[in-house]
Amino acid sequence: MSQTDHLDSVMERASVALVRMDYLACERYCLEALAMARRERRWAYYARILLPLQEARRHRRMIAADGVVRLGSTDLADIGSGILEQVTPGCMVVTRPHGKRDALALASAARDLGRYLEVLYCDNEASDEVWHVTSWQGPAVTVARPAPPASWRDVWLGGDIKLPLSPVKSAQRPADWVIDATEALGDAALAQVAQSEQLAHRGQDTDPMQRLAALEACLLVVTDHEIIHQRLGDAARMLAVAQAGSQS
Repeated sequence: MSQTDHLDSVMERASVALVRMDYLACERYCLEALAMARRERRWAYYARILLPLQEARRHRRMIAADGVVRLGSTDLADIGSGILEQVTPGCMVVTRPHGKRDALALASAARDLGRYLEVLYCDNEASDEVWHVTSWQGPAVTVARPAPPASWRDVWLGGDIKLPLSPVKSAQRPADWVIDATEALGDAALAQVAQSEQLAHRGQDTDPMQRLAALEACLLVVTDHEIIHQRLGDAARMLAVAQAGSQS
């Protein structure tokens, strides 16, 4: 089987998984195909792969947001695979005394076991009134957010669990706090890339390959941030145009 045939075969499996609403399988196949397209410098194909990848990740996030939510991990002795039965599908915000490695281990366990779980890391105590949403993979990015209501912290919320009353009126669900914080972290990652490009190039156009690599790193910070997918697609299409020009 040629490389082209193999790439097409992987994307066919991704398409079938997407139709069957097996979003985790679709994501896995898309990432395999994306790595292959990058190695082969097939930038137009790379950009096309991002579309079903973005769609699968959007649905992954939506499924997680409808599940159980935990905002803070203060009194959890183990936030590894042992709690996945309780929290998936769902959203988990890891806080001190746990760290980035714990968030990474939890996300990795969820991925390996095929569970729908959004993992966010906040480098603060759950009792703090400002939470510092911090990347646990990819570039170092932090954004400050108002803490969720005190009655939402360090307890299991959502699913069949009745929400505790909060003195703060809010139209949000606990999962909305997670999604909003995730979006803010992704926005901050994109802003960091733009600032780095301005400082490095002083008005000159950024090399498309450098932009693509920077945006790939951004996507590690927030894997389901839709605008990052779109910007990455733009960078890949720029590379495809440059590649076609050099071959003409």
